[in-house]
Amino acid sequence: MESTTFLKDAVSVKLHAKAKELFANGDHIKALEIIEDMICVNKEDKNIWFLYSEQGYMFTKLSEKAENLDVDFTFKLGAVGCSSEHEKLLSLCAHGFHTLAHHIGSVMYYKKCLKKAKQCLSVSNQSEDSDSSVAQMSLHKNKTNKDLETLIKNAETAIALSKIGKLKGLLEEDDEPEVLESKSSSEPVKNEIKGLRSFWLGLNVKVKRDFMKVSIAKLTSFVQRVYDRPRQNALEQILVSAREDRKWTFWMCQNCSEKFSSAEECKKHLEQEHAAGFKPSKEMDMKRIGKDWARKISVGGWEPVDTGAAVEMIKNRLADVKAFSYKNGWSKEWPLASDDERGKLLKEIKNLLVMFRDLKILPCSVRDCVMQYPLRYFGELEVSKQSLVDSHLVETPQSICFLDCHELNKILNFLKRIKSERDDGIDVVSRAVDSILSSTRVKEKVDFDPQFSLLLLDRRLLKSNNAPINDEGTINVFDPNVYPKAPAQGDDIISWLTDYNSVEKTFPIPIRVHNLDIWVAVLRAVQFTCRTLETKYAKKVQVFNYSVALTAVEDLCISEDERRRNLQEDQWNSYASLLSDRCEEGVLRNSLTTKLFVCAVRDVLEGASDLTFEFPDFEECMNLIRGRKSLSDDIVLKSIAFLKILAHTKVMLIDSKILLIDKSRISLLNDLTRLSVFDNRTYLLELLKNFLLNEIIIMASKAKLDAAAAAEADLLLEEEKKSQSKKRKNTSKKKTSTSISSPLSKTVEHKSSDILEPESTSPSLGKVEEDSMEPDATLSSERGRLEISPNTVNQEEVTQNIPVEDSQSEHLESALRDAATRYNSALDMTLKALLNIQILKEDLMQPFQDHPEEHVPPALRNFFTAIVSDGINVEGVYSCLLRDLLASLEEVISMSSDAAEVLVTILESWHCWKNAERESLVTRLFTLEENERMSCRKCRKKPNYPEQSSYGIVMAADSIRDLKCALGNIEFVDILKVIRMDYTMLCDVKTGGCGITNLVHHILSKCPPVFIIVLEWEKSETEKEISETTKALYWEIDISRMYEGLKPNTKYRLVSMVGCGVEEEEHICIAYENNRWFNLRHDALTREDVGNWKSVVGFCEERKVRPEILFYEATGSIDSLN
Repeated sequence: MESTTFLKDAVSVKLHAKAKELFANGDHIKALEIIEDMICVNKEDKNIWFLYSEQGYMFTKLSEKAENLDVDFTFKLGAVGCSSEHEKLLSLCAHGFHTLAHHIGSVMYYKKCLKKAKQCLSVSNQSEDSDSSVAQMSLHKNKTNKDLETLIKNAETAIALSKIGKLKGLLEEDDEPEVLESKSSSEPVKNEIKGLRSFWLGLNVKVKRDFMKVSIAKLTSFVQRVYDRPRQNALEQILVSAREDRKWTFWMCQNCSEKFSSAEECKKHLEQEHAAGFKPSKEMDMKRIGKDWARKISVGGWEPVDTGAAVEMIKNRLADVKAFSYKNGWSKEWPLASDDERGKLLKEIKNLLVMFRDLKILPCSVRDCVMQYPLRYFGELEVSKQSLVDSHLVETPQSICFLDCHELNKILNFLKRIKSERDDGIDVVSRAVDSILSSTRVKEKVDFDPQFSLLLLDRRLLKSNNAPINDEGTINVFDPNVYPKAPAQGDDIISWLTDYNSVEKTFPIPIRVHNLDIWVAVLRAVQFTCRTLETKYAKKVQVFNYSVALTAVEDLCISEDERRRNLQEDQWNSYASLLSDRCEEGVLRNSLTTKLFVCAVRDVLEGASDLTFEFPDFEECMNLIRGRKSLSDDIVLKSIAFLKILAHTKVMLIDSKILLIDKSRISLLNDLTRLSVFDNRTYLLELLKNFLLNEIIIMASKAKLDAAAAAEADLLLEEEKKSQSKKRKNTSKKKTSTSISSPLSKTVEHKSSDILEPESTSPSLGKVEEDSMEPDATLSSERGRLEISPNTVNQEEVTQNIPVEDSQSEHLESALRDAATRYNSALDMTLKALLNIQILKEDLMQPFQDHPEEHVPPALRNFFTAIVSDGINVEGVYSCLLRDLLASLEEVISMSSDAAEVLVTILESWHCWKNAERESLVTRLFTLEENERMSCRKCRKKPNYPEQSSYGIVMAADSIRDLKCALGNIEFVDILKVIRMDYTMLCDVKTGGCGITNLVHHILSKCPPVFIIVLEWEKSETEKEISETTKALYWEIDISRMYEGLKPNTKYRLVSMVGCGVEEEEHICIAYENNRWFNLRHDALTREDVGNWKSVVGFCEERKVRPEILFYEATGSIDSLN
């Protein structure tokens, strides 16, 4: 009966068409789910390769869309795992290996590409059958032989280049650190959230601790009121599962939807049911060394032993030797030799063995081979094996320390042949999995009370939301009264409540489709690795069978020796003729054993340097054997001995490679298991955070109403006492009623400003005093009095929506209008760029007291205070502060559009920010102290020039552009270095010099925390010139390549830059935040997501932006760099 195929089944064809349609419409998860189910159902179908081809195509397309290079590689590896399943996909597989090799610079994948491409070329054109049209469709435009030949040439070239130096892959070419995470939203923060931090800080400790005890009844009621039925059912299921299992986490196979309670159960299932493991035959299986030998290798001193004296002791004082004490296989009672050469060799042997042990790639066979060297050596010294057993030297690596340099070099050369690493990109896959899981990995514990009526939140949230990650997901049940022991500090819990990156935004979805795309890709990678393991074991079996055949050859020679004892010499058969005759007898049997025996005989008689396992022409092979019948017996015996050692060595090297491959398999299986884990808290947190946020807003609103009522009563009482006018009373009542509408508010105490302009009549707002988080203490603001000049709006006023006089409201509106009209984009964007420097913000956090001889302008004090208090991020505050700063600097900068001039003006104005104990902020953070040294090449005079101070370096944009175009692949820092090499200095004749021109050496005595580069433009550049200049820039520089006197790798990273648009002559600021670049706009609360550094370059090209100021910040601590 003719076997059926799913390709002729109407249901299967319809499912396949649906999967293709879903994938084309962007639903790749559902498409992959359908294809994966079809693969599981049709495993034994002869056309299963068609489904693997389709799935590989999907992975290839997903890799092209991936923003993260690690995820990109993982999908490519999954595609290769699909195409390596069947010989009909050889061409796709070859191209897939080439892509992987290019991605990570892997010689191993280039070799696999070469092998598959040659194999594909060697396969003869198959005859067309009924499925030929389907085959043509599924292979997605098969590559021609010419394409494969090009592929072979490229792979051979890359392999040849790898012998000269390390290959460079895409991951090394684009080494900007990126993290796969959700993009920050530019949506303004809701007004109701703005005052939550202040409200939380004002709560007493008991209220905060009670807030962490969440009533399940209230939570359920909230979900029923707010959410749809699927979410209500999901919450119920989550709570039931938590009560029954006492665990938030479980594991699920996303292939067959089976659930497990532990990672080990899940791994076992994947190995047994989904080809994620490989079990060799009992004869071929091998083991890693045990803990006992691992300890012996690592703890020993590995010092050379005085072999002559030691052997004399074994032969003549064996009883004393037997009594030697050993610790971890080593004895300190053996006499040592002072031999540096042997000592060095022993250390190298130890280091290799320890490395193999740590990598878990040291098989017992390699250990046994190494231990054979001292046994043979002692035999040559006429020490019996029993004496070695009695001396405990058979069971310790210390016996290696008896060997001479010649024997030690043999061991070392053998160990160096063992591969310790495999450039298969498994570490890249692990990073990809980390990046995907990082956004939903739950940090916090969630427990229950004994009655399961309360959810008890992680007490660490009262102190910090950066709690250590709890991967176990275990649920504890305990008395909720333990919370009084929990400290309550800070307001990080508000950040936690409003952070939705850690919740499951697609809630609720079927658990099976959770990360299904990357899960299946990693599964294919594991299965591909298992097939590689199977190939290696097959190779080991082949070598083992060859050894058996070689042993049969040796036994035949030994039997001839036995026969010769009873015969005259003229009746002897030579070993060669005997072996030839035996091959003739086995010709007709044509079995695998016979073939390997013939191969072994041919290798012995030919004196082969390597093992052969097949012969293309049997008759030609037999003719070679017949022609060597006269070969001497000694040559035959030497050849047998050589081939036996070679075969034994090959088996051991294969064993180590098997362990190395299995190490990759285990790593991939662990990644697959991590992707299989599901944490119910990721669903729970979406509901829980919204519930808690709603609760705290209600609490804040109630507090606001109470405060408003109390304020109204106090105001009426005061009005009655002062007998104010009726109009004043009505205004006050109107003001109070409007203030109640805000759900979040605080009581603000109005005080007269300590600093007022003579003509001002409008008072400034004083600081807000908040209750401490601990009941036994009171906390006033540690940031000092926020005193704002009459033209400045207080940050607390904007944040809290407190009642204000009509005149104050009018003043605020007037101030905002004034700030909008008096605007300098260079000042605005330069300040924004400076504010993105982390060390500047950290420095401003330090306590500050006025220097007795210096005066800090109110505008600058208010600006810095707003940075420290985070009030600068409140809507409207930054604009007012910017207006005040512009007013205070207006005489100096006028309305300058030159960002470099504005930067110098800003830094000069900041010099006053210092005190008696600390030098100026500008001196500490921004000042570059440079020495220029010149050694005259003619008169050898070395003038001592004074140290020069500056805020950075200035470079001509056209010089940078010209060098980049001329030298091609030159780094930005080297461009700067070449330009500065052109700086020359005259040997001063006034001080006795000769007057000739000499090169200048630039020396830094210490590293500044911030390094500034200013680019000078002609302002007449074409769009192409702007693009070429921008492409020459880079986000990381090593200034030790520009200056002398610094430690190597003194690296700085770009944190912000100021640019100017060609068309509108408006400045922009591009800043690096949360692993992405953003275009900061005039409005302080909005920004445009640009992307990675390549996107920044594209952004500047598209918008025709000239980068003018680059702010680099030191990557390490300055103390470590200097």
